[in-house]
Amino acid sequence: MKKVISVLFALVAVAAAAAAIYLCFTSLDAEPVLTSNPVEAENRIQDFMDAVCDGDYDQVSAYIAGHPNLGLSREASDEVGVLLWNAHTDSLRYTLVGECHATDDGLAQKISLTGLDISSVTAVLKDRSQALLEKRVQEAEDATEIYDENNEYREDFVMEVLYDAASEALENDAQEITTEFTVNLVYQEDQWLIVSDNALLDAISGGILY
Repeated sequence: MKKVISVLFALVAVAAAAAAIYLCFTSLDAEPVLTSNPVEAENRIQDFMDAVCDGDYDQVSAYIAGHPNLGLSREASDEVGVLLWNAHTDSLRYTLVGECHATDDGLAQKISLTGLDISSVTAVLKDRSQALLEKRVQEAEDATEIYDENNEYREDFVMEVLYDAASEALENDAQEITTEFTVNLVYQEDQWLIVSDNALLDAISGGILY
């Protein structure tokens, strides 16, 4: 009887080993499985997107692996650029799509980001500027407010017209756009960090980087 029991245990052990080997091989192509709730990663994603919506790009960079200089923290070189960029960042809002899930390299979360479609403003800016320029010239009572000593348009006059045209375009022509993209995370420096890629940078910058 003892010999039979020993044989049975041996067969069970072999079967268990065989099953384990089978599972190992059949799981090679399986999707990674998230075995616990990645609270820290989810918090990092929300902190990252909050920084994006606040226009705090120094903090955005701090949350990205490698901490790159995105070139988005510097102020635009003119008032029109500041106006458009502020309108873009002020319009941003996001939602998490689905749940955070495991990948081969870490974790991932799909994001839906809605904000100003900058191209909807820039597309009409030339025509609005030209129409406003002609109107201001016709209504001007003092030519020196428009032309310089070389009979060229004064730079401050042109920039004022361009700013007012951009303001009109933002008020009357601006449209919003919603973009879905995936935020990937890796665990580095004892924390979850965002992996930068073109789709991510394009979405958070309103398309000005790519």
